[in-house]
Amino acid sequence: MKFTNTQAGPRGLNAISGPVLVDPGQSVEAEVYAREQQHIEAAGWFAVEGSYTDNPGASGGPALKATAADTSELDELKKQLAARDAELEKLKGDAKQKADDTPSERDELKKQAAELGLEYPGNISNVKLKELIDAKLAS
Repeated sequence: MKFTNTQAGPRGLNAISGPVLVDPGQSVEAEVYAREQQHIEAAGWFAVEGSYTDNPGASGGPALKATAADTSELDELKKQLAARDAELEKLKGDAKQKADDTPSERDELKKQAAELGLEYPGNISNVKLKELIDAKLAS
């Protein structure tokens, strides 16, 4: 097939042998699968002469059926995926339970400030609250 770039800049097309860069006004001979025809025509970048090559596997119906019949590998992968998902859920649950069981640093600081009788704004940062506690303990 012959492709001529009708644009002001270089353009590329997907040939069977790989990508082909076509400079402005340049013509190239390249074999291109029929599946590319829709994209080439929609872009409007090339003047095309000749016919496209049939898509590979167009007569590969029996090969597809043979591949589809052997699903043991796919089934094994699905089992592995389900096992991984179950393990992730278990780990997430363990982490959440651990987080629920241990008081946060903020809770510890609030408790300590209350024991010392400190008053502080509710939006104080942990760092500032710790500084207030340390100052109270130092005095």
